[in-house]
Amino acid sequence: MNVLMLSIYFPPHYSGAAMQGIALAKRLRNRGHCIEFVTIRREGETFEGEHEGFKVWRISMGRSKHQEFGFWWNFFCFMFKRRNNFSILHSHGAYYLNSTVGPISRLFGKKSIVKTSMAKNDLACLGERLSGKIHLFFLEQVHAYIAISKELKDEFIELNFPEEKQFFLPNGVDTDRFKPVDSQEAIKKKVALNLDSFSTIALTVGVFDERKNIAWLINEWIENEGFGTGAILLAVGPQSREDEGGFFLHKIKKLARTRPDLVKVIGHTERIEDFFSIADFFVLPSTNEGMPNVVLEAMASGLPSVVTQVSGCHDLIEEGVRGFFFPPNDVDGLIIALKKLCSSDISALGSNARAFVETNFSLNSLAEEYESLYLKLISEKMAE
Repeated sequence: MNVLMLSIYFPPHYSGAAMQGIALAKRLRNRGHCIEFVTIRREGETFEGEHEGFKVWRISMGRSKHQEFGFWWNFFCFMFKRRNNFSILHSHGAYYLNSTVGPISRLFGKKSIVKTSMAKNDLACLGERLSGKIHLFFLEQVHAYIAISKELKDEFIELNFPEEKQFFLPNGVDTDRFKPVDSQEAIKKKVALNLDSFSTIALTVGVFDERKNIAWLINEWIENEGFGTGAILLAVGPQSREDEGGFFLHKIKKLARTRPDLVKVIGHTERIEDFFSIADFFVLPSTNEGMPNVVLEAMASGLPSVVTQVSGCHDLIEEGVRGFFFPPNDVDGLIIALKKLCSSDISALGSNARAFVETNFSLNSLAEEYESLYLKLISEKMAE
């Protein structure tokens, strides 16, 4: 099967959707499928490139106020030249810009898939004003809609998308890369990372932006002296695309330096699994998600999680079994959740989390499900 995956942001530009897409693509490649990527071409980038063995095509946006029209035209021209190269157009995201896979796939006799990435976001304002109507029309041309959480599936239902075109395929996690380590290995890694070998570590991971809400967590962790957990909070993640000058990240680092005994801010790392392996528990403070990859990674690493009540988390966390919930931006709720965590058997919670993702969210199983969907769509095409 030849599949073209569309991701608006792609390395070197950080995107959780792209990371999930690449991880899935690796599993599909192992199953004999040919996967290529297409993304937006940004300043200094070439049209054709490669990432981890995958061909990457970078398509320019337009120069007018409505840049999306330029992208759509360039994408059309790209597909016209390579119309015999792909059978499936698979978009990681159901946004206005991504939705062009619908009509373009129809024009060239291909099949298309869009995967929603965030609740109350991808499909927001659908059908409203001119852009919303174009967005809706494009999505109506798509052959399959992927919901990665129950909340996102509910959005498709509420918007009256055809039920037979809806599929529930949550994100997956690499359980070989993210896995528990024994105490001796954890101590070695702590020392290598210049951390106290016997420290208790609370971990949070994500882009340093408003939605991920890590600045709020750091501030409250300092204000509340670590909430009595005795843990140092490690905040790991890349600078936000919206924070071009790095001012927001600089502000966070400056705050963290006021209490180095409580908080340590780490930049982006390609070895994020090392931080999961040394942590004792994970905290997700986000105000909105689709299905957070970082929670899957924490659970695969054998960590209990304290998470906000946002999309995807209810699919992953069972209160008191694999972790605890608190409302976004609710300090009192976070205090209660952390108290529950500290009074629980943390090791048992972590073991429950690991077992749950191994059974329900492995990347290998996810690749099998996508392969089945691809074959279903191709068989429908042959029957047309």
